[in-house]
Amino acid sequence: MPISADLNGAVTKLCQDLIRTPSVNGRDPERAVAEVAANFARAHGLWVDLPALDPHRPNLLVRAGPPGNAALLLVAHLDTVAEGEISTWRHAPFGAHIEHGRIYGRGACDNKGGLAAALGALVAAKHLELPFPILLAGVPDEEAGATGTLGIKYLHEMGLLSGRGAIYVYPGNRELVIGHRGVLRLVLRTRGKAFHSGSREWQDGLNGYNAVVGMAEILSALEKLEFDDRSPGTLFAPYHTVITPTTIAGGNGPSMVPALCEARVDIRLVPAVSREQVEAAVRNVVNTIARRRPPLQVNIQVEAVIPTTQISQHEAIVSAAQAAVRTVLGHDPVVTVSGPANESYLLNGFGIPTCIIGPDGGNAHAADEYVDVESLIRTIEVYTQVAAAMA
Repeated sequence: MPISADLNGAVTKLCQDLIRTPSVNGRDPERAVAEVAANFARAHGLWVDLPALDPHRPNLLVRAGPPGNAALLLVAHLDTVAEGEISTWRHAPFGAHIEHGRIYGRGACDNKGGLAAALGALVAAKHLELPFPILLAGVPDEEAGATGTLGIKYLHEMGLLSGRGAIYVYPGNRELVIGHRGVLRLVLRTRGKAFHSGSREWQDGLNGYNAVVGMAEILSALEKLEFDDRSPGTLFAPYHTVITPTTIAGGNGPSMVPALCEARVDIRLVPAVSREQVEAAVRNVVNTIARRRPPLQVNIQVEAVIPTTQISQHEAIVSAAQAAVRTVLGHDPVVTVSGPANESYLLNGFGIPTCIIGPDGGNAHAADEYVDVESLIRTIEVYTQVAAAMA
């Protein structure tokens, strides 16, 4: 269905208002941006609730249609990453400036443009008088690691989530994402022995042990690990297991042999190699190096785990999204999986098959992030058609 000019303008302004309301994870609690979205929904006659595990970081629930189990669940996250170095931005990070058909600002495409389009779709769907409701969930704290503790998991535990299928409104409509790689994050801690770095005993190897050097050798070896993990004939074929040391800290002073060091290691998983196999390979590297360096002690802690996930290409939500993109945008989206993980694994686990499609944009997590205004409006039509098909 064509979207009215009034709704087009209202959704464009809403997107700007969302961007102008900072919701940087760890700095700006999401309540302010949730209220902006909630006020828009209420002004357009939609049912709204703000359930919260943390009152400063609520979820946003918006419904179009009658009460009951939803035909379509739209999911967006309310938080963003930080703006980074301001001098690298051509446009103010929270200015929501429009230039050449693009709205610029932090969160423009990840994920406030999708949130604005989803709200627009609920306004449009309200007039279709569908027999089943369409539900939007705007969740907090996604950018901290997609654990869903304050958002999707909480809503599920409270019995507030439903949907025959779901769309997570991340940017991009050339691809229809139906799964993602997994994540394993480890914290490694090495312990050596502190000593004076200017001493003769340290020079001659008689006292002290450098925990930072031991950690460096471990991280270098982990980065070189390879696995028999190719997946020919599957959507995961382009991807493999990747081990990336990401942070390191250690030492207590410029003239002290460092006794302690801590590092984090990010590992991306594919179905062909299990988490257990990867962990075993990591332990083997650590134990081999520790045996070679007898004073070195190493501790490994699992910090986070996100499993790989993929729904069937034959799910109703996939067919409905493909048909809507074809009708509204005139092209067939490529069905694929993504390298980065997201919260769809939680929804899939709760029995709500989830795919990803949204408005076009760019520079997510970078300077001059933007969303395309025309794509924002067309995405409302896509979501509305999916809602009608799922109902």
